[in-house]
Order: sequence, then C-alpha cells, then structure tokens
Amino acid sequence: MASVTMTCMTTKQKFDVDEPEVVVLANGRFAYKAKCPWEGKGGKELWAYKFCSSAAHAAYVARSGADDEQLAVDHKQV
Repeated sequence: MASVTMTCMTTKQKFDVDEPEVVVLANGRFAYKAKCPWEGKGGKELWAYKFCSSAAHAAYVARSGADDEQLAVDHKQV
C-alpha cells in the first residue's frame, strides 16, 4: 500500500502515513485514521481522518486479521 497524505483536523497541517488504520464511521462510511505527529494544547492527542473505499477497508482487515487470529490463539494457550 502506498502512503496516504492526511490532514490534521485541528491544525490543518498535512503529513504522510504508511498503512494507516481503517475505521467504519457512525454513518457507515470508511475512513483512514491516524494520530498526528504533533500535540495540541495541553498535550492532547490530535487525529486525522480521510474517507477511503471499501476495498481499502477489506485490505486493512485482511492485513490485520491474521495478527488478530494469532493473538487469539496465543491468548487461549495461556
């Protein structure tokens, strides 16, 4: 996957992210989600969102799904 150019919701500054997290929003649309590389006032975490396709979500689930399955197997063995 290529890098994605994200825009911070608060500062409106742009930055690049390799393989960002893909989330499903409350309205059912898919979006990339990434933590901004700088902090807001009072040390707050800033986040950036960018709409993406369902294919990007499917690729993210396939990429992270194998890790989740392995984690569940490791947890059961303990």
